[in-house]
Amino acid sequence: MTKQDPAIDENESNDVISKSTKGASSLILIQIITKLFTFILNQLLIRYISPNTFGLATYLEFLTSTILFFSREGERLAIQRIKSVSALDKDTTKFDINYKSGSFQQVINFGLLSTFIGIPILSAVGLLQWKTQTFQTSLLVLPFHKLTLGLIVGSIILELLIEPVYAIYQFQLDFGKRSKFEGLAIFVRCVVTFISVFIVASYLSSSKLFEGAVVVSFALGQFAYSFTLFVSYAFAFSKFNALNGTHVKYSLEKLNDKSTQYYFDKEVFNIYQGFFIQMIFKQLLTEGDKLLINYLFNVSQQGVYAVISNYGSIIARLLFQPLEESTRLLFSKLLLTKGNTIQTFQYLKLISIFYLNFCILVLFAGLTNGSYLLQFLLRGKWTQTNVFQLFQQYIAYIPFLAFNGILEAVFTSMATKSDMKQFSTYMTIITLIILLISYLLIEQFQLGLSGLIIANIINMLLRITYCYKQIQSFYSRNGIWFNCFTIVKSSSKAILSGLTMVMVQYVVVFKGMGFTTNNFNQLIYSALLSVLLLVILAYFERVILKDLILKLVSPHRKLL
Repeated sequence: MTKQDPAIDENESNDVISKSTKGASSLILIQIITKLFTFILNQLLIRYISPNTFGLATYLEFLTSTILFFSREGERLAIQRIKSVSALDKDTTKFDINYKSGSFQQVINFGLLSTFIGIPILSAVGLLQWKTQTFQTSLLVLPFHKLTLGLIVGSIILELLIEPVYAIYQFQLDFGKRSKFEGLAIFVRCVVTFISVFIVASYLSSSKLFEGAVVVSFALGQFAYSFTLFVSYAFAFSKFNALNGTHVKYSLEKLNDKSTQYYFDKEVFNIYQGFFIQMIFKQLLTEGDKLLINYLFNVSQQGVYAVISNYGSIIARLLFQPLEESTRLLFSKLLLTKGNTIQTFQYLKLISIFYLNFCILVLFAGLTNGSYLLQFLLRGKWTQTNVFQLFQQYIAYIPFLAFNGILEAVFTSMATKSDMKQFSTYMTIITLIILLISYLLIEQFQLGLSGLIIANIINMLLRITYCYKQIQSFYSRNGIWFNCFTIVKSSSKAILSGLTMVMVQYVVVFKGMGFTTNNFNQLIYSALLSVLLLVILAYFERVILKDLILKLVSPHRKLL
């Protein structure tokens, strides 16, 4: 292998950081716009919908996301290990991996792998769910259930078909297309769902017909989302070769590497296998609460949990998820080249401090005002449930969810095949532990959904601990000392400010009578204190904020 010019390495690293920074900002912006739009329309819809109906819609959404996750998540992580090549092709009759078209075709091949395995996964999940109580007694008894299932299956197939095209743009770190396409698709889904439910509410008086038609409306919205993505990516891909000077095909093609031919690079395929196994356990742990809900709770309780998780995790979906994805891609690309370790470490330190400060603000404002605000948003049939009490508990879970997400993103980007095997073993063990703890808390101690939230917190803590130790070991091998207490120490002023503000609020706002808002006046005063805390935290971390802003304005500027 020829030795690469360090200046070229640095330019490539800066280019990766530039794309990742722009990608993160564009993803966050589009997430904010679309999620706020979704939030407003959901707020209008929820007045028409009972907990039972919302529970069924959430159940179908969960099945869809589970099938797609199992089908494509391992591939999405593995393709970032494929070496990016910029050299233009000399021979357009074959796909040499040392040239641009061969590199891209390798990504397409892995994307098609997701398409191929997605169909059996769809069939397997369908068979497993067919005999469940939720499926038999809640879904199949509804009018129009065949249409509902047809729309869900159709939406899954459309997304599986377009996965290779999504993969190639993700490989290029072209977040712009993803932001535009997903933003448009979410907008279409919201509009289709809202109009459908509104029409149903206007013309159907029978409660059973209404419930069935509303579930169809949600399924139609999901199909509209998938169809919009399919058309958008297909149209973009039709111009891909002309814009990139390549001859990539939407088909499984043999790749050439000197004298050998193959469809999948052995090393990347081994990593894919490790990711695929690990993703099974990750899904069981990340979405294990929903699996347990399907078996241990009725549809009404499923609807309650869906509401608190949707409202409670809106911050995670708006901010944390785009940061996790861009961080995973950034680290995967940077760590392909030696000499970038210190740069990744500085980024990790920066993002960890940001997360810690943001979680302080979320806990202060959310625990105090969350339940009271939710009472304004949810009325009617929801007042007969315990959704408001549970919402406060879910907010306490958000910081654990956030730190687990970012640490797992970092770990998976630097993990070897051996690391992934160890992680899979660890995930197997804690999956069994969490399932047992969940069952005991829910059934034996009769804690219901509160027990599920506690089990989720324990789950996140176990995963955070493992990823932290692995990341610490990685940097230690590279001569860098990484310690979480250093991060906590650097944010000690922020933590002290948060605790001080809690006591001020307790004495001044609540007059020593509690820690949560009970009337509108208290809400106003608490909101003002939250803004004050935000200003204080921003002042303490002004150097980091300044660096982040400069990175957005001048992406090639080095990190702290």
